[in-house]
Amino acid sequence: MSRRHRVRPESDLARRGPSRKPRECLLIVCEGVETEPNYLGSLRRGIGLNTVEVEIVGQGAEIVGLVDEAIRRRKQREAEAEESNRRAPFDEVWCVADTECCPDNPSWDRGVARANATGLKLAWSNPCFEYWLLLHFERIGCSFAGFAAIRSFLSKHIKNYSKSIDYFGQLAHRIPAAIDHSRQIHRSQWQNTPRSIDCNPATTLHELVERLLEVAGMTIEEFQRRFPPIEEAPKKSAGRRGSSRTRKRSG
Repeated sequence: MSRRHRVRPESDLARRGPSRKPRECLLIVCEGVETEPNYLGSLRRGIGLNTVEVEIVGQGAEIVGLVDEAIRRRKQREAEAEESNRRAPFDEVWCVADTECCPDNPSWDRGVARANATGLKLAWSNPCFEYWLLLHFERIGCSFAGFAAIRSFLSKHIKNYSKSIDYFGQLAHRIPAAIDHSRQIHRSQWQNTPRSIDCNPATTLHELVERLLEVAGMTIEEFQRRFPPIEEAPKKSAGRRGSSRTRKRSG
């Protein structure tokens, strides 16, 4: 006997809706051409964003040029999406920029205003991206004159720090601490300061990192399990080394 198939009414099918949520498309345009793309690219791979399209572009321009490039790329993607169903418009566009310690720089305010007016999201650092890296190790709220000043602090934790090297491997397990430190700095020092360029030091990179974790469907606890603390080899004391040499000579 043939098996009967029940035909579902159209109303039932309509209630079910799509079985699969479309993947989100994000564009990240970075001012730096090495440090920021290296870090964010490694984060993207580390949290398994292979089902989510995230484009990271090192632009090497100040904020106004950065925002203009992000707008251009967003429009280009919209045009491509109209021509092909294999391409989708960007759901979000982020710009990663540094203030470079210029509180009297009018181009910064123009860039921020243009980003806000066009619906772009801004992950800024004052004075530079390296402050975000420093927050992986300590919560420090003193103002910095620029990259050189922050590098002297950062070099205590990362020996011979260089912009061209990707340090994500030794920073990944510290990201939850960096997020927490960044939030604390904002709450304690800059809660009532409207202009980002006046907030030295501060960064909103934690917002972008948290957003990427959200898109990846990963909680902080899951992230910590994926990137557990790195166990450092215990350092030998000078006293022990000395006693060892003494025993060797006496033998």
